[in-house]
Amino acid sequence: MKIDFHFICTVGDKYRVAYFEEQLKTWKICIFACIFTASIAVGMVIFAFLSLFYFLATHKPGEEGSRPLLFPFWMPDVDFGKSPVYEMAFMFSNTCAMLYAFNYIFMIQTQIVWIRQITSKVDIVVWSIQDLLVDILPATNEEEDLYYSHLVETRMREIVLHHQSMYSLMEDYAIVYKKLLMFEQKCCGPVVCLTAYCLAEKFDEGEFQAILLLLCVATIVLHFIPSYMCTYLAFKVSSVCDACWSIPFWNAGPVIRPYMVLIMQRSLRPLPLQAPGFEDISIETFSKKMTSAYSYFNMLRHANI
Repeated sequence: MKIDFHFICTVGDKYRVAYFEEQLKTWKICIFACIFTASIAVGMVIFAFLSLFYFLATHKPGEEGSRPLLFPFWMPDVDFGKSPVYEMAFMFSNTCAMLYAFNYIFMIQTQIVWIRQITSKVDIVVWSIQDLLVDILPATNEEEDLYYSHLVETRMREIVLHHQSMYSLMEDYAIVYKKLLMFEQKCCGPVVCLTAYCLAEKFDEGEFQAILLLLCVATIVLHFIPSYMCTYLAFKVSSVCDACWSIPFWNAGPVIRPYMVLIMQRSLRPLPLQAPGFEDISIETFSKKMTSAYSYFNMLRHANI
């Protein structure tokens, strides 16, 4: 990131406005993701306290019924409705919800910044390719030929360095987040299906489970964000090939033509986020998982379990 800022502020200063507009969008996306994730945990804790206050207001001492918890607990020969076990379980569940949200905020924010940094590097590569043959004219003598050749080689060297840096960032991202994304891909559909089913069953019984609703919405949104970001990343990487075709690189001499061909071939490869038995991390896969979850939800609703 420091190298990119140095490049934009020196050599690529004419793209400074566009670059920093992308950085501003990254900041806004991170703010939205952090606020949304934090609001889910805060909302769950608020509903847990409201449920407890409602129970205390509508139940007199000695009446049947157990005080509500954020999550159900079970241990042999332990009554979680009695003091002080209830108070300990109540505070433990609320604390775990907040800590989990804090951990997920860090994870989703890092993921967004990482992908946006890769796409910013892609923009630098595309801009450099577009400028590769700018001010390059047909040479009229040997001196001009040497000058233009040196200028093209210098620009091409910068393109190759930025392009290699882009793929290094992408490979590092895959090492860190690949297994997590695969896990989310497998678990998201069943979690959404079962959460929505439990919510609907409780609603039929006249009980509204706000916590289940929050969990269902959070699961969908927080799985959609990386799916969308990876789709956007794949689109941006493939745009490098389009940028290469937009310039007459075949007239630039035999020295850089092989590099341009290799750059185009590499930009058309799939992202390093694939594994045997798993689908691509994309909006298409997200749609398939949500469609499957909805189908299973309807099956459970009509099964009369």
